[in-house]
Amino acid sequence: MVPKVESAPDYPRMMRGLTQELARIEGRSPDQVREDMARQFLDITKLRAVSEGEIDDTIPLQAGIALFDSAKRLVTASAASTLMRQGNFGRNMPKRAIRHARQVRLGHTMHGSYIIPIISRARSSDVQSDSDGLDDQPKLNLAVEEARFDRRVATTMAHALDVLEQMAVTRDRLPSTADVHDAVAEGVSRELCDAVSQVLMTGQVDSYDIRFQWAPAATPPRLLTDRSVFPKEAVRVVGEIASTLRSSERIEEQVIFGIVTSCSALLNEGNGRVVVQASIGGRVRTVKFDLDWPVFGLASRYMAERRPVFVRGILHMPSGRQATMDVSAFGPDPSTMTLDEVLEPPEIAVALREDADGAEGAAGA
Repeated sequence: MVPKVESAPDYPRMMRGLTQELARIEGRSPDQVREDMARQFLDITKLRAVSEGEIDDTIPLQAGIALFDSAKRLVTASAASTLMRQGNFGRNMPKRAIRHARQVRLGHTMHGSYIIPIISRARSSDVQSDSDGLDDQPKLNLAVEEARFDRRVATTMAHALDVLEQMAVTRDRLPSTADVHDAVAEGVSRELCDAVSQVLMTGQVDSYDIRFQWAPAATPPRLLTDRSVFPKEAVRVVGEIASTLRSSERIEEQVIFGIVTSCSALLNEGNGRVVVQASIGGRVRTVKFDLDWPVFGLASRYMAERRPVFVRGILHMPSGRQATMDVSAFGPDPSTMTLDEVLEPPEIAVALREDADGAEGAAGA
């Protein structure tokens, strides 16, 4: 039943017949089936403004302007935090984050209050090595790394919004200054807070709902919630978090993504040396750093699995010498799961997440 030639005069009719038949078998609407087919290799972030009596398939002008501007701010702030963890970027917004926001697409508004879909690519190879030989040393594929940036930005956004929601909505107490500073390491920034609060501050929106639909044909990110909701009552706390970040001392930590190419350790030492190949500034760079013993064991495992990793910390790139890093966090690339993790039952997945959190803490220590 799948039509092959898009230029054929009966192609639209055949597609309608296909989606209607699939919808009948799956007990869904044809529109849902059609949407799933269209987004096989796309991550969709749905920004939804809700207000009973004010918003349906239309939206007040001021609230609509705020919602569209929020989409740009969310993408820019998340792209910046994917590259560097910083509480307040201000005029130091990374140029790559600005370029990324210019390239991201918006879809048509959707039914269900007022919904704007942000569309980003998720199709990329999961193979990092240029060779299929298992005995060959892993080698970073720069094209693969560049293709993964869109998914990594969406992952940063989802995690940062989840952390912000916990601080501003879920908890029964106001976040302390230490809580806010800790959230920076999770991708929260003053710019991200402003993107949320500007929609709520219009006075015409009861809640701001951000939902993530990960591409069906790509491995989903690791252990992320797929929705964050900010009621209008949260605007005061979100604003206070933004003010704290605006006035706080600037702490810059770079985030790099890559593959482990070497692990070495001496007997009776409490740590081991790890070498990672990463894409930095559009070039493949080699970065070396030390990890405490438990986390070093994870690095060795990820090297054997040829699994992409992330490293967060202070990056040193002296001219003519190998780059080094003072590491505060290390772990598997959160933008993708392995097949084993996808198939694991939830209780095992939670245990793995706790192990990873403990490993990151050890790396920071």
